[in-house]
This record gives sequence, structure tokens and C-alpha cells, in this order.
Amino acid sequence: MKRLSVKMVSKTCAFVLTGFIAASVLFSPITASAGPAYDSDFTKTYVFETLIKPALTNPYTDDNGIYEQLELCFRYRVMTMGEVLDMYDHGYTVPVTVLERLYKAGWINSYVYHRAAGLVPTPEDMSDVFDYVYYYNANPDLQAVFGLDEEALFQHFLLCGMAEGRRASVNFDPVYFKNRYPDIAAELGDDMAEYYIHYIIHAVEQGRVGSPEDQAEKVDHLNDYANENDPRY
Repeated sequence: MKRLSVKMVSKTCAFVLTGFIAASVLFSPITASAGPAYDSDFTKTYVFETLIKPALTNPYTDDNGIYEQLELCFRYRVMTMGEVLDMYDHGYTVPVTVLERLYKAGWINSYVYHRAAGLVPTPEDMSDVFDYVYYYNANPDLQAVFGLDEEALFQHFLLCGMAEGRRASVNFDPVYFKNRYPDIAAELGDDMAEYYIHYIIHAVEQGRVGSPEDQAEKVDHLNDYANENDPRY
């Protein structure tokens, strides 16, 4: 009988102890960790110093290791396309093979890929702001000089048109973009070529619109999406 009492006491203590631990876990206050770093800068310690810099400067880190670190930064939204280019301004380079993988995976666009890789821009890189037919029709002074020569019109756009603020796409009007976003205008001033680049790199992730037609197209797209997903239809 005495042994039974000991067993019962042991079971009772174990039960109480288990219940106490469970209650402590369930009702103890939870301390939130750092919130999502959506508006981050790659130079912040927890991103660049902890992840990217060691991968880029360690001679034993292979291209796959660098890609994995950068891919994680993009996946968890602690890095943007523009910050890939910013790294070059700070003296750090990304292997071309890594840039190609990031591009094929959709983490960076073709403009960022080619510019970071030191390659010549292509019409595809500038497709968000340049369409040679639109550029031809919108600029009568160029028609007699270049005709409908895509390559000639593209080269003129790169060398002269951007600096002059010529419109070359239905989706992007540099004057409209400058006037619509005073914060960008304060940063870029009268350097018209930079507005095209800003739009290519940042417009999607910042939700900016490049022209009245671009805004209307986005509104129509959102309306179509809402109608397609409306349970009443």
C-alpha cells in the first residue's frame, strides 16, 4: 500500500509539473521579433554585412553560394533590383553567372542584368520605356533622318532622346512622371535620362505609374481582376 502511494504521488507530481510547463508555454508573453524589412537598404548591417559582403569577399565562396545568399534576400524582400547596382558603386561585384541566374529566375530584369554585367543595353532592356514605332511617330523630326530603322532610332534614344526627355512609349512619359512624383523629382532634378532608368528599375516594386495611359491600363487590369474573382459572376 505504501508503494502504491509513492507511485500515485509521483504520477500526481508529474501531472502537475507537466500542466505547469504547458501553461507556462501557452500563457507566457510572446516577444515579437523584428518586423519585415520591406523598405530596406542593402547596406544595413543585418543584410549586407551579415549576408552579402561575406559571400562576395570570401575567396572560398563559390558562385552557387553567392546566388543562394542573394536569392534569399530577394525572396524575403530585404533587397531590391536597384541595390544590386548600388553594390557596384560600393566596390562589390556579382559574378556574371550569378546575375544570369537571378535574371532567369525573375529576381532582376534584363536591364539590371546587362548593366551589372557590363553588357550593352538592348531594346528588350528598355522595353518599359522604349518602342521604336511609338518613338518614330511621336518625333516627326527623326522620321526623315532615320526612317523606321529600329536600331538607328534606339541608338538615338540612348544617346540623345533620354537626355532630351523625349517620350518613346505609351507606358512612360518622363515629364508626366517627373510632375506626378515630387519626391523623385527632388532626387533626380533635371537629369531627364535618370527618370527612364528609375522607372525601369523601381516602378513595379514601388507601384508607380509612368503615364496617364499606364495608369488607366493598371486600373483596367485591377477592375478585370476584381470582376473575374467576384463571386457574383
